[in-house]
Amino acid sequence: MRNKLVCLILALLCPLLMLGQNVTISGMTNRPNALVRLLVYDEMFTCHQTKLVETHADKDGKFIIQAAIAEITPAQIAVNLERVDVILSPNGKYDLEILIPEKKSEVSYFEKERPSMRINSAEDGGFYSQYIETEAIVNDFIYDNFDRIYRGRKLSLLDSLDVQIVKNTGKIRSKYIEDFIKYRKAAVVTAVSSKKVMAEYFDNQEVLYSQSAYMEALFELLKTNVGDHDFLSRNPQLAELIDMSYQQRRYYANPADKDVVLSYLDNIEKSSKYKKNQQVARNIKSQIEELSYDSKAPDFALKDKEGKIVQLADYKDDMVLLQFVDGYSPMLEHEFSTLNELQSQWNDTIQVVTIATGESFYKMVQLFDNQGFNWQLLNLGDDIVLLENYHVMTFPSYVILKKKGRIGMAPAPSPDHQLEKHVRRISKYL
Repeated sequence: MRNKLVCLILALLCPLLMLGQNVTISGMTNRPNALVRLLVYDEMFTCHQTKLVETHADKDGKFIIQAAIAEITPAQIAVNLERVDVILSPNGKYDLEILIPEKKSEVSYFEKERPSMRINSAEDGGFYSQYIETEAIVNDFIYDNFDRIYRGRKLSLLDSLDVQIVKNTGKIRSKYIEDFIKYRKAAVVTAVSSKKVMAEYFDNQEVLYSQSAYMEALFELLKTNVGDHDFLSRNPQLAELIDMSYQQRRYYANPADKDVVLSYLDNIEKSSKYKKNQQVARNIKSQIEELSYDSKAPDFALKDKEGKIVQLADYKDDMVLLQFVDGYSPMLEHEFSTLNELQSQWNDTIQVVTIATGESFYKMVQLFDNQGFNWQLLNLGDDIVLLENYHVMTFPSYVILKKKGRIGMAPAPSPDHQLEKHVRRISKYL
């Protein structure tokens, strides 16, 4: 009886033990009280991410992240909405600092300085330091020699890369790093001979879902239109992945094929014998649906200037124009003026809702009061992830919602760039 009880306990614990080993990250940022998240990549084919941990830095900017991973995992650490790349090893312990540059109002989102990360120490058997050092060597080598390899067809130069890596980093201690080197080479070789890459790097080889270099090389190969029937029949797992890539591109080339593409992906998700391919199908579906026409809009529950909670569900019977703003600017003043004229013309056709970041909200309240704007103003407050959910990359930014909280157009143009035309188009279609 006792033996049976022990076996039962072990049977219950095994699935939990297989989930992964502990990873500990001791961090510091120059953003006190910031929202800190650990986002891991499900797989590198779609780069879809899952949030493993959410916490906050303290008043001094310190934070601790503890998570469980089963294998070497590419990830990102997000401090508020800024992100840095990191690669984690099971049972690893990391001490790091993340510096977020000061925001400059005159610099656009696409020109702003990116955050930086410094690893003070990494207890993971030397994996992280060797990976970063190897990555730098490979990048420099390819930059310095690509022309000779591509134009001169001197693939033999790649052999010297292995010698250089071992000379600078010592013996490679991880299969993940070996695969990284292998498939960074493959991406270069593809420019010279795609057949050689198919034969030596992908034919009867393991599909490496968590290896970005593998996927980079695969995407380069796909540009040459892999259509070899024998190759595909010998590699059914990879063939299924390639088919999903074609279906994804089919949708983006012709969104009218959305239902056909989603039906195909549904079938893969339900019936594929490869679990990772099922996950890839699910992730592609999610990306196709995200903010697409008639998809469900991300929910929100935010406070107005009186402190009353306003939810997206409150507008289920209305079309809505969402406007995201962050601080005053001459452009915003001009767009407010144009929007004010449009809002008076629309009457009840569409409800305007301005969502201001927490830093700018009270200035926006004063501006609304002074200018007599009478549409809804909401405080984004701490819900900064809502900006990610609506893919807000610049301010001001606009989204048109249909009734019942469905996406009409995301992103939508600004008021002086045919916004009214699209509002009328969607309204008429409804």
